[in-house]
Amino acid sequence: MAILIPLLTLILGALAGTAAALSRARKEQRRREDDDRQRRAEELNALVGTMASGIAHEIRNPLSTLRMNLQLLREDWENPITEREQKGRKRIDVLLRETERMESVVSDFVRFASGHALRLEPTHLNALTGELLDFLGPQAERAHIRLVREFAKDLPPVQADPNLIRQAILNLLVNAQQVLPSGGEIRIRTQENGQFVKLSVSDNGPGIPSEHREKIFNLYFSTKPGGTGLGLPMVKKIIEEHQGAIEVETELKKGTTFTICLKK
Repeated sequence: MAILIPLLTLILGALAGTAAALSRARKEQRRREDDDRQRRAEELNALVGTMASGIAHEIRNPLSTLRMNLQLLREDWENPITEREQKGRKRIDVLLRETERMESVVSDFVRFASGHALRLEPTHLNALTGELLDFLGPQAERAHIRLVREFAKDLPPVQADPNLIRQAILNLLVNAQQVLPSGGEIRIRTQENGQFVKLSVSDNGPGIPSEHREKIFNLYFSTKPGGTGLGLPMVKKIIEEHQGAIEVETELKKGTTFTICLKK
């Protein structure tokens, strides 16, 4: 028995050491796998960005030529007199607008595909969002939309690119306004939650139908006339580039809430 106890202790120690070594090996393997996934994702993003830029260049050249010639035609038809001339002028205007819209879509796609070089700095969401609400206030008032601020006091800053986060929040606010064509209320709330800061944009609009809920972040999916389908995907991309997350809660005839979550 006196011999067995040290032997058992030795065996248990060896087993514990082996388990610890296996645990370290698994952690190292997971770390390498995560690094490989991140590297592959970065390579894929770079490839997609390069392809998008090349395709956009090939599209922009004929679009620019088309727009230039339409503008010249528009000058030739500057003062239409007959009914036929007036119809021709209207068709030229429609084509010119569509050409400009296509150029805008191409530019937005390139920005989406290429990703962003983040310039991180301490960013105060209350101040940034407050500036956007001040800017949108007159337009919201004309549309009979009430903007309600529920900002947490002493909200800590987040490490973020303020210009990109501003763009993401603006997209959410504009999206909320667009679902309230007859007026309503948009509630903007900030809060601290552990290691994160959350910002929510809630509207009391019609809500998102169940058949659309899984698609709202899909590229080019839009239910709005003339919508490009880039707004919400761009928001999601910006937030994920910041290692954050975006969530959506919605209920028919009651409204929708988008919440972004960023690290402090």
